[in-house]
Amino acid sequence: MQNETRVNLKHLLEDIRDSYNAPLEEVIITELIANALDSKATRLDFFVDEKNCFLRCVDNGVGMKRPKLREYHNIAASTKTRGQGIGFAGVGAKLSLLLADKVTTESRGGHGSRAATEWRLTNPYRAPWKFVPFSETIPYPKGTSVTIYFTDSQAHLLKRNFVGNTIIKHFYPLFHDYLKEEILRYIYKKGIEMTVNGELLSIPDSEQRIDNGFKVYLGKGRRPIGAGFLTKKVLEQGWLARLAGKAPDERVIASGLSVATYGKVIKTGWEWVGIMPKSAVELVGVLEIPALSEVLTTNKSDFLSDAVNLRRFYRIRKAVQQAVLPVLRSLGEYGSAEKPSTAKNIKPLTRQIENALQGLSSEYPELESLLGAKRVDKAGTMGRKGGGEEKESPASPKEKTKNEDIGQEGVKESAEEKSRQDAKPKKGGEGTAKKPGFTLVLEDLADMSDSLGRVVEDTISVNTLHPMWRKAIASKQEEYHILVVVGLLLSDFAAPEHHPRDFLAKFLSSWSTLNTDEQKSVQGKLLE
Repeated sequence: MQNETRVNLKHLLEDIRDSYNAPLEEVIITELIANALDSKATRLDFFVDEKNCFLRCVDNGVGMKRPKLREYHNIAASTKTRGQGIGFAGVGAKLSLLLADKVTTESRGGHGSRAATEWRLTNPYRAPWKFVPFSETIPYPKGTSVTIYFTDSQAHLLKRNFVGNTIIKHFYPLFHDYLKEEILRYIYKKGIEMTVNGELLSIPDSEQRIDNGFKVYLGKGRRPIGAGFLTKKVLEQGWLARLAGKAPDERVIASGLSVATYGKVIKTGWEWVGIMPKSAVELVGVLEIPALSEVLTTNKSDFLSDAVNLRRFYRIRKAVQQAVLPVLRSLGEYGSAEKPSTAKNIKPLTRQIENALQGLSSEYPELESLLGAKRVDKAGTMGRKGGGEEKESPASPKEKTKNEDIGQEGVKESAEEKSRQDAKPKKGGEGTAKKPGFTLVLEDLADMSDSLGRVVEDTISVNTLHPMWRKAIASKQEEYHILVVVGLLLSDFAAPEHHPRDFLAKFLSSWSTLNTDEQKSVQGKLLE
């Protein structure tokens, strides 16, 4: 009996194709692998037959029984949960319909279950499929085989080198000993093997040697959540030259730090890291961090941008920055031995900005990670969750007496007195001034002179090499310039889905309503 997918399948597949940054041929291969890995496969065998015009991928995963294989042909069906795995609803085989004459899927689901189907796209609205005889292409007790047949013998997917290079390019961590030993052995305990026409894929021993390896830790955890490496020797190592786009006639990814999860490369570049090295185009690296799978989009090719997942992403990104910065400094690619210049009134302005942001934290919860998750209690005092200054709970009269008797440090002050003390400058480390949740600095960003500034970890840098900074100095509007730059930088951090002016307007409004002596002082300077 012939069945049919009764939707505009071609249009849906083209929409899915357009959501990826890679060429369609590469997406087909990577999705075949990702779905196989999600099915707990430990071995994948690719067969490229240019003479008979087909590409076949066979895995030893859990396979599918007949009812599940039937559901597999529904483009909208998926048993996958977002945040788990790296494949997307069997899209590798489905996207191949855009290029193929037909696609055959065979599967062993265990307990003697075997089933096979043939599928083709006859027009945008018709994608008929049918059950066909099982042809024994799977040599394992369980597993799935996908065979893509072409009419054009010149198709990229019929080139053995293209298939092999694509696999290594998009799943490089699976072939690198350092990344496997430090991270992936906890994910794939039996390891992963891949072959093309019977030849086991691997990378040369020279590629296994690294000079600048690093590990990523989250909080106080003892086991790293990620591991990676960076290098500048792109012209001395062929594989890095290909990654950085230095080698001719190769399909390559751009230079930068490539981030992978479960072995699959998701993004490449420096923008996602939030750091821009001085010689960004000369640096190439790979980072494997499985925890990022929780914040991937449904097609697993980008990161989610809703408020909850953004907080998770920024928390992980901050940990990545802390791990990467020492390596960049050792390579002379970030910062200098001298501390960045700081204006004399930068500290009080930092406190004002912090207070203004605190007023917006309920509407923009992403700011909590920058502010150290500070909050205002009913008494009006500031507290910090998870470290730093602790929020003091109301004490009973007996507890107050006990504290006074033992001379405990930090005797409780009234909110009014504490506010006055915080406003006074501290001498020689005396007192207990409240530490800001972030650092605001004026810095010569020679590596990005056209940028207004940047945010790295919990440091907001205002670029003093930008022409607008010099104009601000000439017109004595430095403080206002800093406020605008901070607002624009944080708009991408706190509300990336909205126009920057929306967050900037609310930030400036929050700042302008502050009623402190410092605020009046700054306002007075702006009016001079």
